[in-house]
Amino acid sequence: MGCCATTCCATKSSSSETLDVADKSSCSETLVFADKNYHFRIPALLYVKEWKTFLAFAEKRTSANDADAKNLVMSKGTGDSGSLKWSSTEDVKEAFKDGYRTMNPCPVFERNSKTLFLFFICIKGNTSEGQLKPGQTCLSYITSTDRGVTWSGLTDLTSSVKFTNYQTFAVGPGHGIQLRSGPLLVPAYVKVYSGKSVETHAVVLRSEDLNTWKAGQPIAVESGECQLAEVSDGEGRRQVYLNARSTGALVPRVEALSDDGGASFTLFPLKNRTLEETPNGCQGSVLGFPASELPAGGVGSSETALLFSHPTGPDRLDLGVYMRKSLQEHDPWGKPHIIHKGESGYSDLTCCEEEGHFGCLMECGHGRVSKCLQIAFKEFDLKEIV
Repeated sequence: MGCCATTCCATKSSSSETLDVADKSSCSETLVFADKNYHFRIPALLYVKEWKTFLAFAEKRTSANDADAKNLVMSKGTGDSGSLKWSSTEDVKEAFKDGYRTMNPCPVFERNSKTLFLFFICIKGNTSEGQLKPGQTCLSYITSTDRGVTWSGLTDLTSSVKFTNYQTFAVGPGHGIQLRSGPLLVPAYVKVYSGKSVETHAVVLRSEDLNTWKAGQPIAVESGECQLAEVSDGEGRRQVYLNARSTGALVPRVEALSDDGGASFTLFPLKNRTLEETPNGCQGSVLGFPASELPAGGVGSSETALLFSHPTGPDRLDLGVYMRKSLQEHDPWGKPHIIHKGESGYSDLTCCEEEGHFGCLMECGHGRVSKCLQIAFKEFDLKEIV
């Protein structure tokens, strides 16, 4: 089963309007979360090879406002006779804390125990992020060993993961990763008091034993939602690459490398940060894959190539995928390949079963009511990017 190029365009829910697809000739964009009674935002996506299943998560809201988040939802994509089909939307009822709203799904799969961890935050009532105080945000996760058919009870890590002098924090959104050596890493960010103001800094949560979680050192510059990838330089050295949302005006994306498994990061020099941030910033997804999958003419087979998805136009328009063939390239990021024309937003990338094929779960609006009401899945091939 692979990420099949023959998947047809279809609506996910009979109660939803059909998604406007600018390039219908590709016929490979499918609604996963759509319902005229709700808004869906904040996509997270994994393909679990052990289960041959795509796992998609999102927030269900009563309006586009962050304060109106209701709960998390999920859908599963499976292949059958060369086509990919998505299950009906399910509420993740176990991701719930009474009196709180659930936000920011961030799944990560532990390959040895075949356990899916679903991280998220629980926020007190409908308090907006800017008004939150310490103690009103909870760091939580649930687990599943059967493709999300059943889930464990909620584990609250708030008191054990120490964030110093914080106002609030969040995980993801998007997916976490497992290092080849075993530790699980979950991308996050924390808002901390700095004098009279509050600053946002990307940070990584790390666990070696699947029970104890520690926060690493926050990124030195202001930065927001981040994503991670384990990378190899082809000479046996493995590092963690971080790509984070910028918070300042006209500032490029934040990029950094870790030599200690995500505990601390060294920033790329500003001159080497060539990915542009959109006005006001936006979440983006990053994904590492073996450079050996690149078409003929690629770099060494032991190195890691990277993909990055992000809106390419102002006002979160035209979602594009950028590729970097190697961390050793002097002019790394090429021009984006547009995978969704029009209104877009947050996204999450995953590898598929077949080499050189990838999937993207992305926010997309239809422009008649509000932006980013729906979330769609789009597949693409490396040959399209190259």
